[in-house]
Amino acid sequence: MKTLIKSVAVLGLLFSSIAMAHEGIEIESSVPADNAMLMESPSELAVSFSKEVRLIKVVLKNQQGDEVDFDFTPPKEAAAHFSWSLPKLSPAHYQVELIMLGADGHKMKESFSFMVH
Repeated sequence: MKTLIKSVAVLGLLFSSIAMAHEGIEIESSVPADNAMLMESPSELAVSFSKEVRLIKVVLKNQQGDEVDFDFTPPKEAAAHFSWSLPKLSPAHYQVELIMLGADGHKMKESFSFMVH
């Protein structure tokens, strides 16, 4: 029984240290802002993180799940700020999904949404 308790304690420490490694990376700001309600189509999509990341995928989808092409190409270098020009967006609710790698190489996902009236 003592071996089981020690094993559970070690696994708990391991998983908490993995979670702590990712804890410091979050979206600091975005354009459009999360949950923004816009009266016209935004001209750009931008996101700033609290630390440098390597973006590997950014997807912009409308409420039907259709992807909007805005010529995303994964950057070769890590950075904390990224931006892209957007085509004219139709009135709809949009979701931005980001997949990135932290400095430790772990994959993380973030998302935010906005609405164009």
